[in-house]
Amino acid sequence: MTYGVLGVGALATAIVTGLCDGVVDPPAVVLSPRNAEVAAGLVARYPSVTVAADNQGVVDRSDLVLVCLRQADAGELHALTWRPEHVVVSAVAGLPLGRLAELVAPAAHVARSVPMPAVATRAGVTPIHPALPAVAALFDLLGESLPVQDGDQFEAVFTAMGTVAPFYEYLGVLVGFLRDHGVPPAAARRLVADTFIGVLGGLAAAEEPDFGALVREHAPPGGGNAQLTQLMREAGVFTAMADSLETVHQRLTS
Repeated sequence: MTYGVLGVGALATAIVTGLCDGVVDPPAVVLSPRNAEVAAGLVARYPSVTVAADNQGVVDRSDLVLVCLRQADAGELHALTWRPEHVVVSAVAGLPLGRLAELVAPAAHVARSVPMPAVATRAGVTPIHPALPAVAALFDLLGESLPVQDGDQFEAVFTAMGTVAPFYEYLGVLVGFLRDHGVPPAAARRLVADTFIGVLGGLAAAEEPDFGALVREHAPPGGGNAQLTQLMREAGVFTAMADSLETVHQRLTS
């Protein structure tokens, strides 16, 4: 199996790293040339990785093509010549399965996926829809694949997993609070980062994390955690988050 990658950014870098780093017999990977500096760096690190002359070259040389383009660039897929036996898996937010199939026709095997940065260390769980064998095999190499059979459920998963930016915004508020109280910015950023690396690291060992129990564990009565949580509830922060998720989900499914 030769894997092709259209769009070479942070996500593609994580995927290629997971497929090749420290692997005795890594698969052949063909990259698109648009992000030349990033692509060249991957080629220099991994002998099984090459760069095609253009996007059509990626398609021509690959059995499975992973689409990591921006949503605005997804229309470029229609200009490429696909084979019926191609497997095409998209990691593009807001690109429905039906539209993907139209863009890559006559390729008969299409799927969607939600890979996360953890695939770089082969620790990621990647939802896929539908669970095509070749797609499941790819993401099993990168940690574990999670089949999702229902399209609406998949869009909900995509919505929930696409919340990294708000999480970083939250951390930025903490850094700003520390800075406003005299902590040097660099020290504030390091302190916040290290705090949450430690907190979130424990989730990796939990097979089925109980987030309600974790809230109670970290919010003993009378403490600052309990007070802040209650103040945020009263301000409607968590309700607004739930409503915002529904709004994004509705846009993705409309």
